[in-house]
Amino acid sequence: MTTKPQEGWVFGIDGGGTSSRLRAESMSGVMLCEGSSGSTNINSNSLESVIDTLVSLLQGAFASGLVPQACRAGFMGSAGVDGESGTRTMMEALGRAFSRAAAAASSGDAHAGDMRPVLGVGNDAEPALVGALADTEGYLLIAGTGSIAYARAESGASVRAGGWGHMLGDEGSAYWIAFQGIVRGLRSSEGRDTPTAALEAALDHFGLADPQALIPFVYAHFDKARIASFAPRVAAMAAGGDLLARAIMEQAAAELTALVVSVHRQLGSIVKRSRLALYGGLLEKNAELSVAVADRIAKAVPGMIIVKPAGDAQAGACRLARSSLLA
Repeated sequence: MTTKPQEGWVFGIDGGGTSSRLRAESMSGVMLCEGSSGSTNINSNSLESVIDTLVSLLQGAFASGLVPQACRAGFMGSAGVDGESGTRTMMEALGRAFSRAAAAASSGDAHAGDMRPVLGVGNDAEPALVGALADTEGYLLIAGTGSIAYARAESGASVRAGGWGHMLGDEGSAYWIAFQGIVRGLRSSEGRDTPTAALEAALDHFGLADPQALIPFVYAHFDKARIASFAPRVAAMAAGGDLLARAIMEQAAAELTALVVSVHRQLGSIVKRSRLALYGGLLEKNAELSVAVADRIAKAVPGMIIVKPAGDAQAGACRLARSSLLA
């Protein structure tokens, strides 16, 4: 192993529900190494499992030649970090993981396990915002399988809207669009909604023989990501003139706009740089929806500037780690 120059470095972790990614950077922002591991969502994994995942990420950084003693700061944004209790739990996990990984990497140093850089944790939307805007202040709308809007002021004050998961929210997301297509397709087949080809399209997309097959498909073999995969088909039907699909996509744009309006109403008075990044696979892959959302936001929040994402959540987490040293 070749030891890298150790003028000081920071790390950022983007922790998700299925996987996590670490990025280490120099104090000037030069990327030093990257790595990935499993989920860090404390709501769907045990604390020890999360710690093991974090240890794996940090050991990968140390194995690349980075010295634990030179780590100045680290920040992790993770799914499942909500409220004071979740923040405390994840801070404990990150601290314990760094100590374990540092001790293993510095076996000749009896005090290696006591080393602790400045650490911070938050919801996974926070570093995503900072990475997308290349700034610690502004707004972010994420629409992928789920949906959430996030706002952060320079002071560190932040608010969110949405992000409650498919049972309690995720309005306007790929899952929501797909599920609306299925549910309203069924209603239409019974004469209770706008005529549409959505039901037939859903059966074809999922390889189901008839509408009755949707019952075990949804209730016994539920797979959120698989259901969400039907969203592009709904969008294509809307573009092709299907009235019910078009109504679903218009409502999706309205729901996503409402998320942004909510966080702006809560924090807009102290956010000086009113820039919004549109983020997530649904918005990135569906230009028509992105335009519709941008048009609605322009009317609902005059003066808000919409920008393309500048970077990813790992880079944002590194930026937050560096900024913690200036606090």
